[in-house]
Amino acid sequence: MSSDPAAASAAPPPKSSKIQPHHRKGILVAVGVICAILFGNYAIFRFFHETTDNAYVTGHIHYIAPQVTGVVQKVSVENNARVKAGDLLVQIDPEPFDAQLADAIAKNERAQGDYAREVGLAKTRVVSVQDFAHAKNDADSAAAQLRTAQLNRKHTTIVSPVDGVIGGRSVEVGNTVMPAINMLAIVEGHPWVDANFKETQVGHIHPGQRATLTVDAIPGKTFTGKVASIAPASGRQFALLPADNATGNFTKIVQRLPVRIEFDAESVRGYEDRIVPGLSVVANVKVR
Repeated sequence: MSSDPAAASAAPPPKSSKIQPHHRKGILVAVGVICAILFGNYAIFRFFHETTDNAYVTGHIHYIAPQVTGVVQKVSVENNARVKAGDLLVQIDPEPFDAQLADAIAKNERAQGDYAREVGLAKTRVVSVQDFAHAKNDADSAAAQLRTAQLNRKHTTIVSPVDGVIGGRSVEVGNTVMPAINMLAIVEGHPWVDANFKETQVGHIHPGQRATLTVDAIPGKTFTGKVASIAPASGRQFALLPADNATGNFTKIVQRLPVRIEFDAESVRGYEDRIVPGLSVVANVKVR
């Protein structure tokens, strides 16, 4: 196969892949305009809003502990179950308390009878002051013991104080339970957000201002709400051992104040079961 030098010399030169100067200038201008627009939008947003990602869903959590010591006879709920106020949660074996109540009733009847006799005798003749006082003290003591026995018997039946969802159940049938040791918890509905804004931000935040909220566990959804209140002290002051800045070397640390933001009811409709205490939130408050 022969090659033609004339044809080869007549072939057009390969196009350069380099961007021409006037094209480069146009690209730089476009990038500059885009950056300026983005920066301007960001600056405007920051001027009209205060934002923090140090925010969490919270709510009322009721920890349920018995008021008497006894053996669990029945547990009527499981974790994640919904309950209504008054629903049975745990039944403690009432038999020992029935016996105590019967004994208290008998003692009270005897003591009240003795006191009534002393009162009757006092109407017809002089009675010993000591005997009268002793009978009255016995009657008062027996009545108090009866009330205690009645309450103890009542406390063997543990019911839900609120509507909510069961969580953290650790009690089982046959367990011996004691006062002040939690058996389970009930998470009440109507959660809110505690947004921990820096002290340099809260000067612009006031109750009633509108807010938007995004929950990490629910991507793509923006909720609305409003500022309900601002904490009376920084979170640091509520710590178990608050720092004492008057001693030792002082390092200034920007403090945060919890701001309570309540969800709009219509905004969370359909998401009530997914917005639960502990979830991370990004909170934006419109301050101007």
